[in-house]
Amino acid sequence: MKKISLIIAMIAASAAIVSCSSAGNVLFSNGSSEYSIVVDPAAGESVQYAACELQHWISEVSGATLPIVGLDGGQSGRRLIVGYNDVLAGLLPDAQKPRDSDDTLNWRSVGGDILLWGGAKRGSLYAVYSFLEEELGVRWFSSAVSVAPKSGKYSFGQLDHSESPSIRVRDDLYLDVISHPDFSGKLRNNHVPLAGRDGKVIPFSSERFWGVHTFDRMVPKSVYFSKHPEYYSLRNGKREKNGDTQLCLSNPDVLRITIESMRRIMRENPDYLIYSLTQNDNFDYCECSECQAIADQYGGQSGLMIWFVNQVADAIRDEFPDKYIGTFAYQYTRGVPRNIQPRENVVVRLCSIECCLMHNYDECERNKAFLNDLQGWSAISPHLFIWDYTTAFSQYPLPVPNFKTAKPHIQDYVANKAIGMMEEGDYQSRCGEFNELKAYLLAKLMWNCDADPEAIIKDFTDGYYGPAGKYIREYIEYADMTLRRDGMHMNCYPYIADEVYSEEFIRGAREIFRKAKEAVADKADYFSRVESAEFPILLLFNEKMHEEAMQCGTLEQIKHVIEKDGITRMAEHNNFHDERSFCSAEAYLHKYENE
Repeated sequence: MKKISLIIAMIAASAAIVSCSSAGNVLFSNGSSEYSIVVDPAAGESVQYAACELQHWISEVSGATLPIVGLDGGQSGRRLIVGYNDVLAGLLPDAQKPRDSDDTLNWRSVGGDILLWGGAKRGSLYAVYSFLEEELGVRWFSSAVSVAPKSGKYSFGQLDHSESPSIRVRDDLYLDVISHPDFSGKLRNNHVPLAGRDGKVIPFSSERFWGVHTFDRMVPKSVYFSKHPEYYSLRNGKREKNGDTQLCLSNPDVLRITIESMRRIMRENPDYLIYSLTQNDNFDYCECSECQAIADQYGGQSGLMIWFVNQVADAIRDEFPDKYIGTFAYQYTRGVPRNIQPRENVVVRLCSIECCLMHNYDECERNKAFLNDLQGWSAISPHLFIWDYTTAFSQYPLPVPNFKTAKPHIQDYVANKAIGMMEEGDYQSRCGEFNELKAYLLAKLMWNCDADPEAIIKDFTDGYYGPAGKYIREYIEYADMTLRRDGMHMNCYPYIADEVYSEEFIRGAREIFRKAKEAVADKADYFSRVESAEFPILLLFNEKMHEEAMQCGTLEQIKHVIEKDGITRMAEHNNFHDERSFCSAEAYLHKYENE
């Protein structure tokens, strides 16, 4: 079915997996069970997969393998019924059949039966995962680390549980998540297809985007520039050719070609709901008088962009009445326009790239302008998505103390009617600071923005780091207190040389990690994970206190983690302006190869 997950010793929080309302209903005892898993043979792949997942993880916990049967199988009062079907409808006549894309999950007991259901695309699968987490203590901390606490018995009385997500579209952009779709599903990230049984695919249940930074895909300069330089940005009196030049949005031929390109793309890629019409990743917008006049009329470059995108959305509406055009509120288009609003079939994707990650939006001068823009776009946009930034893109491993801001940031998005979020982390590498923990925490908060981050962090660190978990939490609190000191700010492009990473911070962090490694010195798996967690501090120590670090064998520790974890990439790009920032691990080690 899937690769065998690593089964860890039972975590303390799940030591007793017997329902508080325990009654005469016994799901399993002493490695055996009288229960069957009931699923409609005609149900879609997601529901069939959910039944298999339920069977697998109950077996991991109990040692009992429950048979999977059709609707006419199993004994009444001894069934786990997966998915909304005729049997469930008979037991719960008041329950309404969910929409296929509804991610709301439910599990409930009726007599001795347990019913688990939701929307056909993902809701029933999420119901199974929720039941396994809440009732049996199963955890999925990363693609490689799962916890299935062994239990001799599970009995239950009345069960009645329902959850709906805070954010409709949840995209957790960490490499470990996006490269392992089965793990992505366990985190209830609904923006990527999942691999089902025997090569079958489980569809996503969210609004899926096609493309990003798409101006050159709409009007390729390789095709048009030589004959029509007027299609592209006028900068300093010259039409730009080099790089990803922007478009001259006031040019009617650019609009015509863009509409033709968009129609072709939508016909060739029918499985998406939102199609990106977004600026390239630079500030080189067109300065021609015609573009500037429209920008002045509508409150700036964002107004010009919405004016252009609205016309494309109008042109494709008749052929694609159920589709959307997505655009950015990003960098030079982030400000809220005047005298114009996005059309009903336009999705605005607001990007937080300039924000200080260390502070809440309403408590930091560097964030207040973004909060105003968030509120302004919320007021005029029929559909608002958020592109959020959560790591150090200039050097992925650098510490970023944003554990305490994750919840209030997401709550601000929810309060301003965002229907989707992408949390962008180290999507190219797995060397970002606490990448597994941050991916896990953000997924939990996107699902429930009112969840308790400290409880989530404790649950994760105890399960993932074992006896070292308390020291990992001590480090997180220490980093928060030390790095978020008065006068310090940090966006998603910090550098090793930055003042925020003081020698005092590095020395204190090293001492905490010394205690963490000592606590798991005889436990190889936990020790390896603590070594990986220490990697950011090793880099800082080696770069900022190099002579002392050399005496401690720090470079050998860095090499060991790079080889152990298969780290190749250490930054998003190789053009950052800090001589101590390296895009590749190979380049980093090359600097010290003669030492």
